[in-house]
Amino acid sequence: MPTTEVLRFDAVQVSTEDLGRAEDAYARLLGVPPVRSGGARRFELTRGAVELVAGAPGALALRFAVVSRDEHALATARAARFHGLRVTTDSVLPAGVDPAGHAPLPADAPPGVLAVDHVVVNTPGAERALRLWRDTLRLRLALDREFPARGLRMLFFRTAGVTLEVVSPLGARGEGDDALHGIAYRVAGIAAWRERLLADGFDVSEVRAGNKPGTRVATVRSRTEGVPTLLIEAAPDGGARA
Repeated sequence: MPTTEVLRFDAVQVSTEDLGRAEDAYARLLGVPPVRSGGARRFELTRGAVELVAGAPGALALRFAVVSRDEHALATARAARFHGLRVTTDSVLPAGVDPAGHAPLPADAPPGVLAVDHVVVNTPGAERALRLWRDTLRLRLALDREFPARGLRMLFFRTAGVTLEVVSPLGARGEGDDALHGIAYRVAGIAAWRERLLADGFDVSEVRAGNKPGTRVATVRSRTEGVPTLLIEAAPDGGARA
């Protein structure tokens, strides 16, 4: 069935003061070479991509591709307020992306990063996030749940096989800006990939059980340009979240 989304996730943009240094680190972290486009360095994964651009270190922006041909929906999307979150859009889907679905993850892949699993956005307004991502941009809401022990409400929106995880403190009144926080990557062979990253000079935590049953995770604590970074191992069709 044709997609009802107005926009579809394409990439996370990370900014750095030293493109050469960051290009080397992310090539080792992700296990793929970058494609240079203008001043950016793009690392293409099976699902999603990471783009490095010049600027102050940190998670900079989300890039989406336009998929809807509904002129009213597009006009509404163009007028959407992202509440301080930086979002850029392209007029067409990137090459190789099926507008009716998303790329399957390879079975029995060797150790390495396969895809962007999820990106985390912090917001003081869960209800306004619902109005934006679900009602205006038509992303599928996969989960809306409160976690009282953690003091959080979490919204999971699915797009192109990637989860946009929007996190809000319980009781927040919707005052203030949204902010891009971190990136999680789906990996195969997490223990072996951790060992390779350690040998390449990364600081990586021990592998531990993820919050979702059946997942294993490790935190990359260095050489990410200050972006909180998580590795997740799960069954290829498991829709991992940790």
